[in-house]
Amino acid sequence: MQKICFIIPEYNPVTPTHFKYIYELLNAIQRDFDIFLVAERGSGRPDFIDKKNFYMQKFRFAPLRILENLLLFIRLRLMGYKNFYIHYSFLSAFNTSIIARISGGRTFYWNCGLPWLYKRNPVRETFELLTYKLITYLVTGTEGLKKEYSRHYFLSLSKIKVLPNWIDLNNFKTNCAVSEKIRKEIDPSGQNKILLFVHRLSKRKGAHYLPEMISGLKNENVILAVIGDGPEREMLESKVKSQKSKVKFFGWVPNEKIQDYFGAADIFIMPSEEEGFPHVLLEAMASGIPFVSFSVGGIREISPPEFSEHIVTFGDKNGFISKVKEIINYKEEKIRQLSDIERNWVKRFDLPAVVEEFKNLF
Repeated sequence: MQKICFIIPEYNPVTPTHFKYIYELLNAIQRDFDIFLVAERGSGRPDFIDKKNFYMQKFRFAPLRILENLLLFIRLRLMGYKNFYIHYSFLSAFNTSIIARISGGRTFYWNCGLPWLYKRNPVRETFELLTYKLITYLVTGTEGLKKEYSRHYFLSLSKIKVLPNWIDLNNFKTNCAVSEKIRKEIDPSGQNKILLFVHRLSKRKGAHYLPEMISGLKNENVILAVIGDGPEREMLESKVKSQKSKVKFFGWVPNEKIQDYFGAADIFIMPSEEEGFPHVLLEAMASGIPFVSFSVGGIREISPPEFSEHIVTFGDKNGFISKVKEIINYKEEKIRQLSDIERNWVKRFDLPAVVEEFKNLF
């Protein structure tokens, strides 16, 4: 059985973040690999990982953390772990790459973000560029992102592998009774279409566009349900005060309950400025509700061709609002057709299919 050291930024069994999906993948692949799991922070341990195959880093002070990190990976390499799969962490990617180059191992560094969009500390940017040069392979979500990483970090395309994000369709199932209850909570009158936003309330995720979009839909019978929290929440609540009957804030919702909110909604909106391969879009498609999104990152590539007109040029707020209005007026038959298209399309990202692609990385 092939050995893999799998390194994640955090382990938290009740996380409201996308890290929940990493735990799903780990659980699915542990039948085929001998996994040693390293968590850089957090609490607890996955029940499917043996205690002797798990390490939670102890130090947060940078020099001690670096030393702990290096000593741990040297020990793991001596134990026969020569494949290091790192989710996000540049520090672990850098350290494992040094060890792998000296001792004949391989590093697979996963990143689906768009870091080149934002100005960073020059020291960090230099460190990141060096890390990209040292790793054996970069793993990202789409062919389009592969080309972008190659262009921005001067990487050979042969050094970049593609692994799509995934959704466990077997577990992502709506409880109709719960969804109906949520729908009545959002819209007691039953006269409105329900729009759904699910993301961190930050500028990167387009939260600052929501007040203007609600204003643009003021003459429509709609209510926006906002799932998530973050730095833009106070601004949002202030700006929609005059239209508070059209917006409902729910804060963070546990991952295991999120599908019931999708089941209660009519349209999913995603006005993000930055997306690589958003899990939340897979959830919308698995729920069979139409979506409107800005064209950023890998969104167009992972969406059904029939939804190309639902993906609006980035920054075109009027076009975004117009598309939402158009969907509001779709006939039931059109909605059913779109729902069938989404549910069939998203099967290619079902967890068992992606597990097979993960195996092929090695």
